[in-house]
Amino acid sequence: MDIRAIIVDDEEPAREELKRLLKKFPEVKISGEFEDAVTAFNFVSQNAVEVIFLDINLGGISGVKLANQIKEFKDFPMIIFVTAYSEFAVDAFDVGAIDYILKPIDEGRFLKTIVKIKNVLSQKENKKENFVVCNLKDELLLVRLGDISYFFSEGGKLYIKKGKEEMPVKGLNLQDAENRFSTFGFFRINKEYLINLSKISKIIPWFKGRYLIEMDNGDRLPLSPHRQSEFREIFKF
Repeated sequence: MDIRAIIVDDEEPAREELKRLLKKFPEVKISGEFEDAVTAFNFVSQNAVEVIFLDINLGGISGVKLANQIKEFKDFPMIIFVTAYSEFAVDAFDVGAIDYILKPIDEGRFLKTIVKIKNVLSQKENKKENFVVCNLKDELLLVRLGDISYFFSEGGKLYIKKGKEEMPVKGLNLQDAENRFSTFGFFRINKEYLINLSKISKIIPWFKGRYLIEMDNGDRLPLSPHRQSEFREIFKF
């Protein structure tokens, strides 16, 4: 996942130092660098930006004032203050900054900032993806992931099972669902089924050391031997 960032600092050596540090994180793409607040504001108002590395003292409009203006945007970017002034930390967090780094920048401290940025972005993506779109007669129905017992593939199409109700999923196949929803507690038990781990009611010994997984709706699904080790590790049995 690319992370679009800009640097706003009126001192060129400071901008160069940030660029040097960011080269170690190729997923962070520098969309622009600016030495004043007005130019930076105009850029952000017209372009998608996820992160701003922002100095406090910009020689004119302060970084804190710029952050306050940017907060008015609907999807405003994360603000990371990078400054030599420790006394503005309270003001910085008051305007919604997610981090405050003091110059000269410690590389270990900077790594923690990058991790924090990724975590925030991941949480935003998770909020966007906590439902699936299903076809229901001539309508499209949004179904919350937490209500789904499992996904299954049949005849080249993807379906969900919600209780005893089956519905076709729009725009996804089983591999897509696994890629998108494994972080939401869904687990691929075999070639056909992706189950919601929180909807399991029983794990039933079957034959030759294999298991059946009984879901909350009473359906029993076979656990593939190839997935058994990872599944057992999750439930510690």
